Amino acid sequence: MSYTLSEPVYPEFPQQPQMPDGGDQEALQAYLDALGQYHDALAALRGDNPGLTEEHWKVLNDFAAKSVPLVLTEHTEENAIFSPLSLWSALAMLAQCAGGDSRRQVLDAIGAEDPAALQNQVEHIWRALYTDDGVSSLILANSVWLNSNMQGTYIQDTLDTLAQKYYAGAYSVPMGTDGADAAVTQWVNAQTKGLIGSDAPVVQTDTLTLALLVSSLYYKAAWQNEFMPERTEIDTFTDAAGQETQVDFMHRTEDANFIRREGYQAARLSTHLGEMVFVLPDEGVSPASLLKEPDFLSRLEFYGDACIWGEVQWSVPKFDVNSDLDLLETLAALGITDLTDPDRADLSALTDLDAFLSDAKQLARVKVDEEGVEAAAVTIMMVKNTSLPPQPTEVCVMDLDRPFLFVIRTEDVPLFVGIVNQVQA
Repeated sequence: MSYTLSEPVYPEFPQQPQMPDGGDQEALQAYLDALGQYHDALAALRGDNPGLTEEHWKVLNDFAAKSVPLVLTEHTEENAIFSPLSLWSALAMLAQCAGGDSRRQVLDAIGAEDPAALQNQVEHIWRALYTDDGVSSLILANSVWLNSNMQGTYIQDTLDTLAQKYYAGAYSVPMGTDGADAAVTQWVNAQTKGLIGSDAPVVQTDTLTLALLVSSLYYKAAWQNEFMPERTEIDTFTDAAGQETQVDFMHRTEDANFIRREGYQAARLSTHLGEMVFVLPDEGVSPASLLKEPDFLSRLEFYGDACIWGEVQWSVPKFDVNSDLDLLETLAALGITDLTDPDRADLSALTDLDAFLSDAKQLARVKVDEEGVEAAAVTIMMVKNTSLPPQPTEVCVMDLDRPFLFVIRTEDVPLFVGIVNQVQA
């Protein structure tokens, strides 16, 4: 069954040519020609401002600096993964749907002056980061899910803006049904290439669910220098509780910059789409405690006086970890309080019904092996109608504690009719 109202149209991304094997001059020249065409097409796609501007970089990094400690510092024993970019993207959609003080709180939290400025930020950030070249992927996907039982209550201008500026698909589903939950889960599963939503529903709606705002982030990139599988060996990993587990560790040695400070050391592995920084706390120091330093993330810079050049001996466990985070307390700490209060929430840009933000959560998963990194996150904002379903004015009590009659029908044709005078124990 199709629930689609509209689908976003992504720009066609040029595919990166592959370096030919061997030293054939003709093949090499063909590769160089194709590489030039690839870069020309990429420049055309990115436009006049191909990368993140300093302003956009600051907005996203400031939001990460605020939100990461709020989400992760309490996780001292279990795995926890958080994508500040996915949350920022979902909140950007939420700001478009809100009004009044509710909107102002969200704009302040994500570093936007007004809706028009935010729309420009979202569009530029999306185009600057979007990558799907056949080798690496970085895809932000947005969607809005509407309750098909409440048609006519939504503001079309807002849905149009979400489609045009946020690349958001729009879908209408019967909230509170398995079909609705399955449709959202299938969308998430497709956007995250099966990393999320392949084993269980990502959301459970009910009849009062008015809308869902869903923002996913998918990332896949190979290491610039892959780990050699023959150097992978089983070794011991000791968890936060002191429990030991035998796992596969990948090994490599290279000359590179690294950081050594009080409490930790850090180094990075380059991918074909950025890098992955690993931070190793000193014995007795928990990873969560490091995040309590206000400028911790910004100080992970591999240049300047803080950096040391030397030999980095890598021993990295292969891992596949996931987490499911409730973000309502994080939103409150970011100053977003009105939207979660049914009496103060203003979502008038989305609907003419009284509504509030009832749930905010993020699912995430990261896989690391000899070839590279694959990661995904999805942030789900649930908007509910504050009205209660109409209450019946009369009550019918069907207490079948005495002889009764039944009829079994198909298309109003009686197939079976019976009288039950006795019921066996």
